Amino acid sequence: MRRRHRFDLYWVIGLSIITIGFFVYSNTSAGERGVEKYSEALKAYKSGDFELAYSTFAKVPYNSNLKQAALFRQARCATNLDKKQVAIKKYKRIVHSHSKTSIVPISEYNMAYLMYELNDKGAKRQFKKIIKKYPSSDYAIASNYYLGKINNTSIPESGKHRLKAKNKSFIYFKTYIEKAPDGRYSLDAIDEIKNLKLKLSGYDNLLIAKSYYANGEYAKAKEHFNLTQLSESWADFAKNEYKLGNKDKANEFAEKGLKEFAAATDPQDVYDVIDNYVATFSPRKNGINKLSGLGLKYTGADYVAYLNCNEVVASDAKEACYRTLYEKYPDGQFSADALYNVFINKYLQKRYYDAQRLGYLHVRKFINVKSSPAVTYYMGKISFKLKHYESANNYFKQVLAKYPDSYYALRASNNLYKDDGFLPFLDINPKPVVFPYIKSLDKNLVVNLALLKDYDLVEELCKKDKFIQSWIAYEKGDYTVSAILARNAMEELESKPPFEDLRWRLVYPLHYFNIVEKVKGGNNPIILQSIIKEESHFNPFAKSSAGANGLMQLMPATYNEVVKKNNIPSTLSPEVSNITAGSFYYSGLKRSLLNRDLYAITAYNGGIGSVTSWFTKLLYSDTDEFVEQIPYPETKNYVKKVLRSYWMYGNIY
Repeated sequence: MRRRHRFDLYWVIGLSIITIGFFVYSNTSAGERGVEKYSEALKAYKSGDFELAYSTFAKVPYNSNLKQAALFRQARCATNLDKKQVAIKKYKRIVHSHSKTSIVPISEYNMAYLMYELNDKGAKRQFKKIIKKYPSSDYAIASNYYLGKINNTSIPESGKHRLKAKNKSFIYFKTYIEKAPDGRYSLDAIDEIKNLKLKLSGYDNLLIAKSYYANGEYAKAKEHFNLTQLSESWADFAKNEYKLGNKDKANEFAEKGLKEFAAATDPQDVYDVIDNYVATFSPRKNGINKLSGLGLKYTGADYVAYLNCNEVVASDAKEACYRTLYEKYPDGQFSADALYNVFINKYLQKRYYDAQRLGYLHVRKFINVKSSPAVTYYMGKISFKLKHYESANNYFKQVLAKYPDSYYALRASNNLYKDDGFLPFLDINPKPVVFPYIKSLDKNLVVNLALLKDYDLVEELCKKDKFIQSWIAYEKGDYTVSAILARNAMEELESKPPFEDLRWRLVYPLHYFNIVEKVKGGNNPIILQSIIKEESHFNPFAKSSAGANGLMQLMPATYNEVVKKNNIPSTLSPEVSNITAGSFYYSGLKRSLLNRDLYAITAYNGGIGSVTSWFTKLLYSDTDEFVEQIPYPETKNYVKKVLRSYWMYGNIY
């Protein structure tokens, strides 16, 4: 009996091993065949051979991770071949698979749209289901538009139900333009509303006007703004008048609105109006003074006061202005920055105990605001000045931990590790920009599609992920859009990922670094790369309002002078020529300014004459005091941005 049991056990174990082996082989084989067939089909799809693509996508194995994407692509092929019923069947297979991948919602919407085109009565039910299942999605918003179109077909010619049916259509179209004022169908939705010939409220007209404004139809927007209550529309009305070039009328609306209606208006709209208003005056100070004289009491009064403080030049007067601003609006939008300016002024006056008290208040009251990295850093500097060395190091470590991607992280590192060289990185190891995620939440479907270079489908599935949109722009060669999208996406993250995170490479890519390395001369190549990033965002055709050109934004006269002086060949490509000239120009600035990168970076934006004059006009004992006292706000910010980029490039690569 024991032998029999032992034989049975061996038989079960052996069968299990064979089963597991077959399962592993089957899935491995399915994965490999899935990739192979999907790649073949995608190539045919991109070439426009939809018949071949359809049949090849069908060969992707059922248990392949790519099967749903293949079904989706088959549906697209069928649509292109005008076989809409076939496409609907493919979408239904995806929808009924009970999968939770990102491909399901778009499949449901596409299915509903095709049903609508075929006048299938089930389209209405399907669009309603989309709104219920994905209420905050773009698919739900678009479904409102199509439900309005469907409802229009059932409006009776006459009778008591006619008005009710028209109102139902109106609500669908209104919901659409309310949620997507600049949407694909917004102008069509407005036309549909007008065709209903219903009496519109002031709010309805305001929605229509905003939608016209969002679509650049300013004259049409004005017609509907004229039918609104000024208390509700003044800010939008003013912005629309600015777009039409009616500055006097716009300023009239702005002044009236700021005095009477600002309290009930979205603060950002108020700030936009103020910016537009001030921009109509030359110098800007005249516009600020006029607004200051209106005696504003509501939202916007603090912003006008803030703009006024920014215009003040004298140090003592500037501090007094910011102090008054903080005391008058302690919980306002600009109170944190106002308190920081008083704090930094006390620090520069070497009144360290006064500055420390203000710093404690700022750290306690304001969490993770724009000025937090600077305040935390200078609290460390103050502690060091007062010989509280352990406290100083703790503050510097806080900057590195909480604000690792800031200019002050570089400065904290310099102080913490006593790096007298100021620039700790001399070279970097280039790494390619790759898809920003190693894994995705849909069983890695998006990651696999990215690896197969199915950019169009990835873009559709991830419309709201700015990092993925950035990567797609990068893959398509639109480096400027890519860098800006990634930068904005990273700024929206409350806590920043480690430097190893692949998303950082999109924010700080190494476009043209191969050229920089060849023509760097005696310069730090990371500094040159950082200047290119901040000057042009990698756009070789960039041209500033002042006339500066190219990747390193050189003025024509400067460029011609450097080319002639250094015998730069005329046969070089524009990119190589511009970077070469920029490198020589930077070297010249550096040699003339004590051979220090800090001063060369400052002069690259502010001019060498200004920097040499600041050597005698400014009272400073170290790097920080020099930077914080640069009189030109644009130049001060430029220095911090370039050095921040330098710091980030060094850490990422």
